[in-house]
Amino acid sequence: MKTNLLSGQSMTKKVVLVYLLFLMNAMSFAQLNKVYASSQTNRAYGICVACFVQNPENAVGSNENDYSTLLVPLGLLGRTEQTLIFPTSNILADTNKLVIGVGTDQSILTAQLIGGISVETFLGDVSNNDYMNIFDDVLKLGGADASRGALELTMNKPFDRVKISLNSGLLNLNGGFRIYYSYQYKDPYISLMANSKDGQITLDGKIAFEGSEVTLVNSSGKEVYRSKLQSKTFESRQPEGFYILTLKTKDGKLYSRKIMIK
Repeated sequence: MKTNLLSGQSMTKKVVLVYLLFLMNAMSFAQLNKVYASSQTNRAYGICVACFVQNPENAVGSNENDYSTLLVPLGLLGRTEQTLIFPTSNILADTNKLVIGVGTDQSILTAQLIGGISVETFLGDVSNNDYMNIFDDVLKLGGADASRGALELTMNKPFDRVKISLNSGLLNLNGGFRIYYSYQYKDPYISLMANSKDGQITLDGKIAFEGSEVTLVNSSGKEVYRSKLQSKTFESRQPEGFYILTLKTKDGKLYSRKIMIK
């Protein structure tokens, strides 16, 4: 009896272990569903023969270890930029995050070191008017290589390309700015659910909806609705189609997802 009992306990542990491994693999697979930039353009501005993008094609595709280099020597007035283009928009890919792998030829990467870098997203040739310089909340560090990091943005507007610009040289750095890769992905931990019926949208999730601000952006990138929520249900009064719904809570947290209004 004792032998059978121990055997049964051992079998139970194995079943639980197999289940946990399966669950972990499934979660890992979901998180690794990346849509990489598939093409690029680049150019330099100003009277600066040393301003250019070196190995521009290395920033395209799924190889996360090779890189392009944006060059603008210190003391020279100029700007170098590279635009990374995705095969589809975040609307069609159903993604909500944008990640850009970056680095320098210095030993340590910091936001202060790369203060001359800016990022801007586009849908086709139309800017989303979200131009920003790099700051601490966007730059993610902590990998094994201290000279590398990643820019991570939550995307609330439709986009299919991102432009990275190096303006008048790197701050405190007489070298190049590296771009390793760029991809979109869907963050499974952004727990906002939205359902639409007859133009009425109902939200769900572990979020304090009352007092939050909700916006809708159509597939052309135009904001078409903005309101303060009184409950988790509201009338959108928008025609059928795909939209990006963004919720900003009273404590400043942002949630977004794609929704089909019907």
